[in-house]
Amino acid sequence: MNRGFTIIEALVAIFILTISVISMLSVTASSATSARYANNEITAKYLTEEAVDYIRNSRDTIAFQHKDDNGYGWNGFINKYEQSGTDCFSDNGCDINMEKFAPSSPFSNADLISCSSSGCDKLYFDKKALSVFFYSHNSIYGVKSIFSRTIKMKKINNDQIKVTVRVDWANGSLARTQSIVVYLLNWQK
Repeated sequence: MNRGFTIIEALVAIFILTISVISMLSVTASSATSARYANNEITAKYLTEEAVDYIRNSRDTIAFQHKDDNGYGWNGFINKYEQSGTDCFSDNGCDINMEKFAPSSPFSNADLISCSSSGCDKLYFDKKALSVFFYSHNSIYGVKSIFSRTIKMKKINNDQIKVTVRVDWANGSLARTQSIVVYLLNWQK
């Protein structure tokens, strides 16, 4: 008497094996999506904090190292971000070109990029790290990323401003936003 598998037993075994493989592939795909999502969240957080740190550096350099002599000081700091063409106090906001960042000059806004009513341009990502900055506005070093950053400032009073930095990106078809709000003070008045 020959003992072997019947066709039904073989089909059941194949079905169980197929379900096992599909479930493992599903878990793997879900893990990859979650990892990409987490990476984008961390990058957005980094980009918001980077802009805040640069603005604080600018305030400290212009307003506090130079006090109020020769156009420097707190008003010099405000004027840098309020100059026409790149007005961070406007409804459209601005962004900082990190490669041209000049924290000590209240007279130059060459390191600021104006945004349009539809938002700021997407940042470029340097995959090979040929530049000092992984994310910048310089297309020479990389490819256009999924991230755009907008900085908006608002005067609360003569000695306080509100700075809102927002990073927008798309996770697949889902639009995502991360923002940080800080208040900067003229604390050496």
